[in-house]
Amino acid sequence: MKNRSTLIAFIGALLMHIIVGTLLLLNVNFSNPKIKPKNEVPIINATVVDQKLLDNLAQRQSEKKQAERKKVEQEKQRIEQEKKKAAERVAAEKKQAAEKLKAKQDAEKAKKVAAEKAAAEKVAAEKVAAEKVAAEKVAAEKAAAEKAAAEKAAAEKAAAEKAAAEKAAAEKAAAAAKVKAEQEKERLRRAELDKQMDAQFEDTFSNAQSSRQLSEIARYTALIQDKIGRNWQIEPSMKGKSCTLSIRLAADGLVISAKRSSGDIQLCESAKRAALKANTLPIPKDPDISAKFRDFDLNLKPEF
Repeated sequence: MKNRSTLIAFIGALLMHIIVGTLLLLNVNFSNPKIKPKNEVPIINATVVDQKLLDNLAQRQSEKKQAERKKVEQEKQRIEQEKKKAAERVAAEKKQAAEKLKAKQDAEKAKKVAAEKAAAEKVAAEKVAAEKVAAEKVAAEKAAAEKAAAEKAAAEKAAAEKAAAEKAAAEKAAAAAKVKAEQEKERLRRAELDKQMDAQFEDTFSNAQSSRQLSEIARYTALIQDKIGRNWQIEPSMKGKSCTLSIRLAADGLVISAKRSSGDIQLCESAKRAALKANTLPIPKDPDISAKFRDFDLNLKPEF
């Protein structure tokens, strides 16, 4: 920008020198009218050119002044901006300093409060610790006394339990031996009774077969019902009720399973126990008929 202004100034000065020189020459010509050049040059064109140069020069001078004014204005604005920024910076620094001071004061205050609180808590903690030590000592002494008493009681209890256990074991062994003997006696009695009853029913059905024409299935169904009935603990509350059991037998008549198919639930449970207690049920020797008793339903109704 500076070089350009210098160039414009130089050109302006040069043009001024040319114009002044031209005017001087024209004045000389006007002052000596007797001397006339042979070839006269038209003055009008020169005047027009000089005026144009002057106008251009004036315009450039005006532009230069405007540029300088603009530059001055810009510099003024820059200075104002710098002042504004400086003022804002100072204000920000003051604000920051004030905030920093406040933060420092707050921190010191909080530190003081925390120190006082910590001191109070320390005193309270020491008091609690002392009370805890005293309580633990009392508790330890009490626990030691209780432990000694408990050990003594446990020893006495163990001795009593050992004596009672030995006595109970002896009584249990005697009772078990008695029960076993009674069970064996009952088993032999039932086995003999079953044998007699089976023989009796065999004879009864054999003698009545010609008159009643009972089928083998009906016959063994009746035999099975009879054997289950002999092992059935019948109660008065069962009167009028019935049950159908689904029974599975092995090839030798051993009861594999018995479960309720339909009927009164309590009655069926009682009948199921009787079937399992019977252990084995009579089945026909004919393989075609005995196959029907491997998995079958049996209707049971207690008789009073």
